[in-house]
Amino acid sequence: MWHVDEVIRAVKGTPFRVERDTFSGISTDSRGIEEGELFIPLMGKTYDGHMFIEASYIKSHGGSICEKKREDIYRNAKGTIILVDDTTRALLDLARYKRERTKGTFIAITGSNGKTITKEILVSMIKNVFPVAYNEKNYNNTIGVSKSILSIDGEPAFCVFELGTNSRGEIRMLAEVTEPDISLITNINPSHLEGLYDIEGVLEEKLDLFYLTKEGGAVFINADDPYILPRYKDINHVLYTYGIVNEASFRLSIDQDLGWQGFNITLKFSDDELKTRTSLLGRHNLYNILSASSVAYGLSLDKRHIKETIETFNPYAMRFKPIQSKKGYIVVDDSYNANPSSMEWAINTLQSLPCNGKRIVIIGDMKELGEKTSYYHRELGRFLRESSIPMVVMIGEDVRETFYELGEGRSKLFENKKALIDYVTEKVKEGDVILVKGSRVVKMEEIVEALV
Repeated sequence: MWHVDEVIRAVKGTPFRVERDTFSGISTDSRGIEEGELFIPLMGKTYDGHMFIEASYIKSHGGSICEKKREDIYRNAKGTIILVDDTTRALLDLARYKRERTKGTFIAITGSNGKTITKEILVSMIKNVFPVAYNEKNYNNTIGVSKSILSIDGEPAFCVFELGTNSRGEIRMLAEVTEPDISLITNINPSHLEGLYDIEGVLEEKLDLFYLTKEGGAVFINADDPYILPRYKDINHVLYTYGIVNEASFRLSIDQDLGWQGFNITLKFSDDELKTRTSLLGRHNLYNILSASSVAYGLSLDKRHIKETIETFNPYAMRFKPIQSKKGYIVVDDSYNANPSSMEWAINTLQSLPCNGKRIVIIGDMKELGEKTSYYHRELGRFLRESSIPMVVMIGEDVRETFYELGEGRSKLFENKKALIDYVTEKVKEGDVILVKGSRVVKMEEIVEALV
């Protein structure tokens, strides 16, 4: 429940009209708004939420926050109207206000790759013991994190938030809103370069999370990442490291590679250790398990709960998930997203898994690489040329650079998905393994659906 004076104070707003003293909640969706909720109309590149103030009032009979410059809207609007300079900033301010009044330990996770699965593994470990709040799926941007904080119900012992970014300053903004007691950066790799420019920009952006963690709080660092430890210099936090290769506070070793069944592993926590098994595939997922387990152990969770989660956690759809086709071949669905490092990890994992037939890679464009787009697609071509993959099929504009670098010997480029699917269907045999990967906007899952 929100009192109107509380809202005005939180957003530093000016009341234009007050017809309601309290609101049952906050909503940014005029279609799903409920009775008594306050509407926040957000602005985007292709939409203006102010156009739905009237529609939201018809459903909620509450009121709206409105930007001061939109006099054409608020003078004719019904209900309580609170004026602000920027509605997105108002959403952040409300989330910050809610965070300051929410007890419990706040944990924030960012990084170029693996942050969603790391968050989900950690949440699974915690919720077997304590009430926990978290952002669903990958709602990790300014709007998603703010709405997730505003939706916190009751008094959770822990709040776990994944923070994402595609522009400079977004992690700082989200860290200021979440004000984490504990933070973790999974890794630093080239991603979202349109807004972050280069690997140095990615590093600076992600490190803001550590610097804005509460003084005296804990930060967890991937000791195997070549960028973070050499650059992170801070005496205001308790530092923990985790790694597979380098010495670290928390370690993971592979006892047995089980192929398509995953790994037998040992986790080493200071003077303690835990032997367990995971069905997740790929070395990159071992880092996700290790990072989540390190935080969980730091929270004093019982090893039994950590072990149980690791052994029962299943891969999510579109994240290196093997699907057995009716025709006897395997399609590995890794279509959720792609950047240069995750593309290489996926291909390396494919090469390490047992295969009775041939390995096939179907790739689409890697987006948001800015002026480095051509460079990283050519690098992917060079990487594939050195690999043992005999058949590479591509679709998109940017992967033309990959195709030119790799050559026509074992690769083929298509302009539409139907032609690609027809070609692969003709070539694939029983026992083959097909990896499908590309950036989200390319919708590579359509290829997966057609092949399985």
